[in-house]
Amino acid sequence: MNKKLKIITKVLDGLAFICVALLFLKYAVMSANMMFDWNLRWYFLEDIPHMAIILFLLMFIFSVPSEMIKDKQKEKHDKQML
Repeated sequence: MNKKLKIITKVLDGLAFICVALLFLKYAVMSANMMFDWNLRWYFLEDIPHMAIILFLLMFIFSVPSEMIKDKQKEKHDKQML
């Protein structure tokens, strides 16, 4: 059971990191376009409406359960040490 939880937390952490990275890149591209008058585009994510809000929510949806699992494992480990 412990191995499954470790895999689940790694997957959730990875998905949360991907959401953070995409959110950062979205605003980095927007800032670069405004500052340098470039015309950079998001061909694969440009047509998704409200993408920033979706990524922000997904970041919390993935990270909160991962932290809850980690806290539960830590509590279980602390009880075993006593």
